[in-house]
Amino acid sequence: MQGQLDFTTESRRFPPDDLPLLTASIRLPRWDGTGGRRFDRYYAAYGRAFFSYCQNELLPRAMAALELARQNGGALPEWTVSLDTVVTLQREDLLSLYTDTVERGDGRRLVLRRADTWDLTSGTPLPLGAFFPADLLWKRRLLGAVAQQIRQQQELGVALYRPDWRRAIRTAFSGDHFYLTERQLCLFYQMYAIAPPVEGIPVFPIPYDPGRGPRLPEQA
Repeated sequence: MQGQLDFTTESRRFPPDDLPLLTASIRLPRWDGTGGRRFDRYYAAYGRAFFSYCQNELLPRAMAALELARQNGGALPEWTVSLDTVVTLQREDLLSLYTDTVERGDGRRLVLRRADTWDLTSGTPLPLGAFFPADLLWKRRLLGAVAQQIRQQQELGVALYRPDWRRAIRTAFSGDHFYLTERQLCLFYQMYAIAPPVEGIPVFPIPYDPGRGPRLPEQA
């Protein structure tokens, strides 16, 4: 892929021709150059799916909240949802980023994260396993690194986790939930998966050397 990264933005109101109950906005990446067709198709489909979710899932909930407010004489609900992109690493051969979808409505805030790491030489997304030797038990050792960080945070009293976090980090683990920075491979879990919502999206940085890969503890 030759060119540079750019972004596309769009906002919509639902329903479009009446009192808007839901306002939705996106900021998604696009590739300004050659060889980025797969990249652009990928995020264009993502944007369509996002607005479809707003129309088919969130709008009916907002309408139900409006009807309830009218019956009870309460304030009219205001729902917003945004989809934004954060680039965490961009090199000639590699691009890593994540998108956060933030929903506000029903008196709550929900964040859903999605991440992608792209091989810019081939224009294809890379799986987590691409950053480890094939013979390395990398998943077990990654979970060991996550457990180690959680124990340290609990000892310092800087974070809260579910009582069953040891089981939850295994069952909720996903090889899609990672992104790269200049010196770290960052694993994350979705809200509610291993911690109460006040903790947001728990992120566990693993030291990473671009020439040697992630540095993991020897024991899980």
